[in-house]
Amino acid sequence: MTTDAQTNNKLLEVNHLSVDYFAANGTVHAVNDVSFTLQRGEILGLAGESGCGKSTLAYAVSRLLRPPAYITDGEVLYYPPRKEETVQKVAKRGAVKRVPGEPVDVLQLSAAQLRAFRWNEMSIVFQSAMNSLNPVLTIGTQIMDVLKTHRPEMGADGRKKRAIDLLNLVGIASDRLNSYPHELSGGMRQRAVIAIALALNPELIIMDEPTTALDVVVQREILQLISGLCREFSTALIFITHDLSLLLELADQIAIMYAGKMVEKAPSKDIYEHPRHPYSFGLLNSFPRLHGPLQKMVGIPGSPPDLRAVPSGCPFHPRCPLAFNPCSSVVPVLQPALAENPGQLVSCLLYDKRAREAAPPTMEEFTQRYGTLAEGSNA
Repeated sequence: MTTDAQTNNKLLEVNHLSVDYFAANGTVHAVNDVSFTLQRGEILGLAGESGCGKSTLAYAVSRLLRPPAYITDGEVLYYPPRKEETVQKVAKRGAVKRVPGEPVDVLQLSAAQLRAFRWNEMSIVFQSAMNSLNPVLTIGTQIMDVLKTHRPEMGADGRKKRAIDLLNLVGIASDRLNSYPHELSGGMRQRAVIAIALALNPELIIMDEPTTALDVVVQREILQLISGLCREFSTALIFITHDLSLLLELADQIAIMYAGKMVEKAPSKDIYEHPRHPYSFGLLNSFPRLHGPLQKMVGIPGSPPDLRAVPSGCPFHPRCPLAFNPCSSVVPVLQPALAENPGQLVSCLLYDKRAREAAPPTMEEFTQRYGTLAEGSNA
């Protein structure tokens, strides 16, 4: 049941979103009926193998998809700040006129409204910082361009001061204002992109694998920076990665995607202590732990499916060591795994009483079945 406090704190609501890539050799169903809710100030992590639909989902939410990708179904509802003065201020910049607390469907915004919506209320940090920055413009110029476009009332001195403040905020010295991207290290370029994303104090930031190609020390620094800024400014964050270990430390909620679907969504603690979906368990146990007894590493058998011809029933069943007869024909739905923990949602027939009469699997059962695979059995 949704409480009034949760409703008042809601920032983004995605309902039944689907995205297809139309091609001559078949339609790729990249995102298939995905729904989730994001609260203000919450950090949501999206994890999964390459090609599972993580980035496509993020670009669909921010309306950045280009043909041959098309949103075929669903809605993306954004709940603006409830402060009346904030709403009026944003509306003057060309955004859609709205009532505080009333949702706006991002997919229905006009081109002018969308330009005002981006950066003011939603910004995005792309995967490669070097490719995101213009190589022939200084870092300061690129930050001030955002301010000049969306804050025309700001003078040149005000824009420069704001750019310096943003660089200091992400740990870059002000004398780097006149530096070009190639003069910065990979970590500094990533910090500069984050500074641009924070320029207008948006309510939501989407980060698409921002720590790719960075060494582990710089990765940790970037994660600490992101976490601290989100807490300080109550900014919501959608963090995309294929490294589940990063999300366990950073995210409040983690959503696992597979073959265009969301197969599990739960608080990070629940994912770590007891992943419910066999795919989540496989991801969690595919990297070594720093503490505790030695464990045999177990890979997930098989390969991700062709999204032009997703297997019937549960898309993971050809690779699942716990699959049983209904898995090949019945499509699971995202629902609470256990009645006593409604916050942990899983799309798996192991927890559907209509398909399975036995009790849900324990961690020991997961471990035993994946351990058998590691020893080379066909079971």
